[in-house]
Amino acid sequence: MKKTERKVLLAIDIGNSTIGLGLFPDVSDSHQLLIKRVLSTPTPAEGRIRKAIRDLLAEASESTAGNITSYQKIDMIISSVVPGLNGRVVSAAKEFCARPLILNHAVSGLKFRASSPEKIGADRIANAVAGYSLMQKPVAVIDFGTATNITVVGRKGVFMGGAIMPGVDLMAGSLASRTAKLPRIGIGMPETALGQDTASAMTSGVVLGTAGAVMKILISIEEETGLQLSLVITGGRSGTVSPFLERPHLVIPDLIFEGLRLIHKSAGGTGRTLHAA
Repeated sequence: MKKTERKVLLAIDIGNSTIGLGLFPDVSDSHQLLIKRVLSTPTPAEGRIRKAIRDLLAEASESTAGNITSYQKIDMIISSVVPGLNGRVVSAAKEFCARPLILNHAVSGLKFRASSPEKIGADRIANAVAGYSLMQKPVAVIDFGTATNITVVGRKGVFMGGAIMPGVDLMAGSLASRTAKLPRIGIGMPETALGQDTASAMTSGVVLGTAGAVMKILISIEEETGLQLSLVITGGRSGTVSPFLERPHLVIPDLIFEGLRLIHKSAGGTGRTLHAA
């Protein structure tokens, strides 16, 4: 009897801070996901990215009791907000992967009410797809990353727009670099709103300030649209801000990889090689 080939997907998120590599050893199973990250700055060497992919494939082969590299070249989908890194990442992955699908609005499966959908960040599109698929009703996806992005999907999967503000670390870094006496700090969980020293005051300001700004923006969006939004939060700082959001929400730090998996499935399925947009 001929062995059925598993379909493997490498989902890549090229961001301002990191290149996220998400491997689905079986693309039909969203719970099987292995992740590695490579810093985006300074610009990583192609060999470093290739090694990270090779290590990820080796880890997947061990965890799934099968040599993934013995299968046909795996499918690849890329979300990128740093176009200058696309060629380097594709070149690093070509040893293992088929020609990639580069995510843009046209292959997302979403409808767009927002103007100029071609200018919307691929990360926001992938998160929108995953958030709406998860909730199946109007949803706001808040990504606490380098920037804090609020993305709203309305009824029937319509991408409506959102809001963008500096991320937690960007705020703290700006304070340190643009003032004479404020230090660079490591952002942690604020213990109190009332900071007792400079570092705790900065932490309170950027974390609680971000949470408060997000809540105010969400209330205003709901008033403008008449929607009652479910909330899904994601991104590297989602765990830091989550306790201070005054509404129920789901925390899924790596939501973007599920969005990429779903877009891969809808754009080309798991049965054929995808082609670049």
